Amino acid sequence: MTEPSKCAHLTEPSIPQFIVSCVLMVWLLICYLPQWARIISRQSAEGLSTLYVLLGSLSGVCAVGNILMLPSSAVEMGCCRHNTRFACVSGLLGVLQVVFGIGCFWVILFMYVYYSEEEAEAQAAGRRSSFSGPERTFRRARRAYLILLVACAFAFAILLSSAIILNRFPWLAQGWADILGIAVAIFACVQWVPQTWTTWHLGHLGSLSLPSLCLMVPVSQYTWIFGINMIIRLGLRGWSAWIVYVLVGTMQVLLAGMGICFAVRDHQKPKDERKASVPAEDDCAASPSSDSRWDLYASRARASSSLSRGARSMRSDIAPDERRPLLASCAAERLDYQTTPTASRSVTEERDTCRTERAQD
Repeated sequence: MTEPSKCAHLTEPSIPQFIVSCVLMVWLLICYLPQWARIISRQSAEGLSTLYVLLGSLSGVCAVGNILMLPSSAVEMGCCRHNTRFACVSGLLGVLQVVFGIGCFWVILFMYVYYSEEEAEAQAAGRRSSFSGPERTFRRARRAYLILLVACAFAFAILLSSAIILNRFPWLAQGWADILGIAVAIFACVQWVPQTWTTWHLGHLGSLSLPSLCLMVPVSQYTWIFGINMIIRLGLRGWSAWIVYVLVGTMQVLLAGMGICFAVRDHQKPKDERKASVPAEDDCAASPSSDSRWDLYASRARASSSLSRGARSMRSDIAPDERRPLLASCAAERLDYQTTPTASRSVTEERDTCRTERAQD
């Protein structure tokens, strides 16, 4: 129970601070809207790094746990019993900002999971071709639900631990908040590295939104400048205090710069020379022989309901789920390759030839 004396400083909230906090939340929403629209319009998660999505989700969970465990947050929530509604909302804006930002990123997580499987199922059923090529699309679809499972399990563990500490061991709340804060810094520091590498490796942004990256550049510049200021104040010995800001700001600016360069490069090309958004190493996998893997997979999914019992027995006891062909076991996939050894060999030969020619170029 929060004493009224502790809420005196919250009874008269600052109007300018309230306006600035609301503007920042609106700006954050504007930054994420182009990214959501980009993924929905392409109906693909190509270009989003798996580790970037996972680490960003874990970092968000730790950030929410950190802000909720701080004693000041507990006071602000407790003061809502004594203060006016406006004073209560104004006092909780710090918590709301963190939760809102993490919620926006988790929307990307859910889109990644949904469109990874949707794109692979569309490729398998023959409705449309995937951007990344069959193999990478299928691999991304298999990893998507694993990422969601890990993120949800991690969130449940963090929130459960935080609730237990608050109710049973309140004197440990500050220490637990510090641990979560360190975890946020580590995840935020690392998550941009795989995304930058993925974008550079693909040679295009894919489902990453260039307007979204550009809108976040001012935040990146502030982070980078703040890190440089910390270097001047603390020196090299205080690297643990500024390394996160410098690395995160550098990765964000580098990613936005790459996106602008790729956009200018593609704009200068004639329309008939602009290729679909397919990574270089998957050009080999996108050949007709490689597509036979997906043709076999799709035909097995479509024909599973009409096969006779004798034909099903010849395919052994491994059968994919008719409603969700992507959840078919790898053993069934290997069985198809065993029945078509010539096609498998041709796929390997064509890939080796393509990679050899690319290396010579």
